[in-house]
Amino acid sequence: MSDTSASHESTRQLAAALIEQRYSRGLRSLLLMLLASLPLVLGLSLAQEIGDVQIIVIVTALTLTVFGYWLLHRGYYQWTGYLLVYALIGLSAAGMVAYGSVRSALLLGFVGAVIAAGMMQGKKSLIAAVVMSSLVLGLLSWAEQAGLLVKPDFSVNLRFWLVNVLLLTGIAGSVFTSRQVVLRALREQHAELRRREKAEDELRLSEDRFSRIFRSSPAAIIVQDLEAMTVLDVNPAFERLWGYTRDESLGGTDVHLWQDPQARKSFQLQMATSGRAINLPLEGRRKDGRLISVLLSTEIEGRGQGRIVVSTITDATAETQARLAARQSAELFSKAFDHSPINMTITRVSDGTFLAVNAAEDYVQGLTREELLGRTSVEAGVWTSEQERAQYIAEIRAKDGVVQRETRMRHKNGTMMDCQIWSVIVDIAGESCILSSTINISEQKRREAQLIDVAKALSSGTGEAFFRSVVQHLAMALDADLVIVGEIMPDQSVASLAMVQDGELQPDIRYALAGTPCDQALSQSDLCVHNEGVQQLFPHDRVLAEGNFHAYVGAALRDADGTPIGVANALWRNPQPRSADRDALMQIFASRITAELVRLRRDREISRFNETLEQRVNERTEQLLATNAELESFGYSVSHDLQSPLRSIEGFSVLLARRLKGRLSDEEQRLFDRIRVNVVRMHELINDLLALARVSKGRLVLEEVDLSFMAEQVVMQERQRDPKRPVSVTIQPGIQGRCDSKLARIILENLIGNAWKYSRQQSEATIEFGQMPAREGGRKMLFVRDNGAGFNMDYADSLFKPFHRLHHETEFEGSGIGLATVHRILERHGGLIRGESSEGQGACFYFSFDPRVGAIVA
Repeated sequence: MSDTSASHESTRQLAAALIEQRYSRGLRSLLLMLLASLPLVLGLSLAQEIGDVQIIVIVTALTLTVFGYWLLHRGYYQWTGYLLVYALIGLSAAGMVAYGSVRSALLLGFVGAVIAAGMMQGKKSLIAAVVMSSLVLGLLSWAEQAGLLVKPDFSVNLRFWLVNVLLLTGIAGSVFTSRQVVLRALREQHAELRRREKAEDELRLSEDRFSRIFRSSPAAIIVQDLEAMTVLDVNPAFERLWGYTRDESLGGTDVHLWQDPQARKSFQLQMATSGRAINLPLEGRRKDGRLISVLLSTEIEGRGQGRIVVSTITDATAETQARLAARQSAELFSKAFDHSPINMTITRVSDGTFLAVNAAEDYVQGLTREELLGRTSVEAGVWTSEQERAQYIAEIRAKDGVVQRETRMRHKNGTMMDCQIWSVIVDIAGESCILSSTINISEQKRREAQLIDVAKALSSGTGEAFFRSVVQHLAMALDADLVIVGEIMPDQSVASLAMVQDGELQPDIRYALAGTPCDQALSQSDLCVHNEGVQQLFPHDRVLAEGNFHAYVGAALRDADGTPIGVANALWRNPQPRSADRDALMQIFASRITAELVRLRRDREISRFNETLEQRVNERTEQLLATNAELESFGYSVSHDLQSPLRSIEGFSVLLARRLKGRLSDEEQRLFDRIRVNVVRMHELINDLLALARVSKGRLVLEEVDLSFMAEQVVMQERQRDPKRPVSVTIQPGIQGRCDSKLARIILENLIGNAWKYSRQQSEATIEFGQMPAREGGRKMLFVRDNGAGFNMDYADSLFKPFHRLHHETEFEGSGIGLATVHRILERHGGLIRGESSEGQGACFYFSFDPRVGAIVA
């Protein structure tokens, strides 16, 4: 809207300028015409009688004409117009006074003045000209009527005609000139308007295109007022980049977009100075608080008070992060390369020239950085020839790098060093280079060889041969002058098992512990180490004094319970430096020596044990025979001696009850009944006890038994005893077992009988016999499960003991011998049994006839 108004204002100003230009041309033409016509008027006036008044009028007209032309030439068009209008009125009035009458041709001068004012001046000037002309004409008309003017001459002659012609011509020229000025101005204004309309159409089209570009641009664009930096518009890309909607941005400022206020001030100063900014890197903060890196390009558009700032913002966060990551990566690589304790180098693939060498000490070749830079790897002795280097490069390319490649290089002192190389091809400034790391493994190789020797020593032989071998290898491994391995005797002395001095085996010795470093070693859990001055610490040690030994390392040899049983010693005649490797080797040897000494002591114990074993076996056999005789006697007593009195008690109680029948009270009758019940229970206990004794005797007859069929027979037997009770029994078919069939029948009768008994309080009793799908410890496991009363697992240990019951006899009958019998039968088979249950949730007994591996079936 503002752009259209400005366009119209510009068109009006242009039209006014054109009219003013044509107006000045018209005035100039009119004045020139007047200047040309005045000599004619003067000539005509001189041809007749001319008075003083006429002369004054003519001179005044000439003067005013010249003055008007000067004003016109200087560009004072407005004043020139005023002079023309009011000069015509004044000269016409003066002419009428000179002529003596208003009724003359000079009246046309007033007409011309009014026309000129209307054509060339504004409304106010026209009204002023009309009013002045009316007043002057009225005043002259009154003067003529009053006779104040000279006597007029109404004769018509050539002068009268010429004056009128000149006046008419001037008026016509003025009107024509004004008309031409207006027509030309209108035509040019029309042409300008058409040009402006075309320009406006093109501007609208351009604005349309700009709007589409502005809205669809992938770069964020923000338009602001230059003075207050108020946001005038933002495009959708800006909304996506910053997270602020267009409505949130319009009318505000861009302060919240800047992370650093000082950077914003610097930007505004730059805009005030240069008026533009190209790809200015900045950090901004999105609406969600996240920092982003952007590139800002800004231009100032427009002129005057309406200038605006158009800014294009490109998201450079990813690029900035990539550059930062690359810089950090380069910095990390540089630091890792320069400060690595491992020798690292960079060589050119094309010729092997060393381009960079880190500051780590070169333990392989002993060369400094200055000695390597600029030389090739072949010249430095890394490779013996270019062919060897080319083969190595081919290996790197084929494997995408080399890891722990073992090779040998020559040290600058001439010795060959074992080393490992890590290499990979990297690109540096467009050129292929090899990044290599090298470590010296000569000491590692030496240690490996030493450990192999140690392993051989620790695995060689047993007994005395082992101890002789181990002291020799230990002396070589530690470079010791004396090595002794000794056993502690009951009298607190040490008897050597093997000893080597100066590389030679020595005869065994025996020495007291007191006053020796060995005594100190036995009191420590770690090694006893004296790298120097051991003689001064233990002046009474004969071995130290005679051998002139100054350094000592000792390790206590302990039994499994921690009891000291021996000591291993290494001694040197010269002081020794601290050495972790030496101490580690000593501990390794001590561990193996301890194992052999423990084995030796156990062999001695076994030998002593074997010497008395036969005697103890005979004694044990006699004890077992006596025990069996006693058991048989006990069984006979139980079978005959105990049951005879019971039968007498039972018989006499029955006889007595018959004789007293009818004379006993209820309480006395109850007591007689209790006697008979307990006698019956005693018979059952004796029979069960005899059954338990019988299963422990006799030889097992192992055979394949169909346990599923046997379980069905037991269930049928229980149903016959209790035909009215509904019990759901599930028996898995096809269960076989290698066992004694008679004893297996006793097991099933007891387990299924218990399940039948303890589930009788259930309205829907269920019993299940089956085999577990997976073996347990290699054994085939069988089970009998019920949903009966169950038991408390806290008392499960008492299940298989004789006469131990987990339920009161008033609840469930029984002697408590059944499960003990089952347990004994399965023990004889080498099998096992266990029970699992919860009170009120039933019970399950898992059992197996299969013996464990290596077991002997009784």
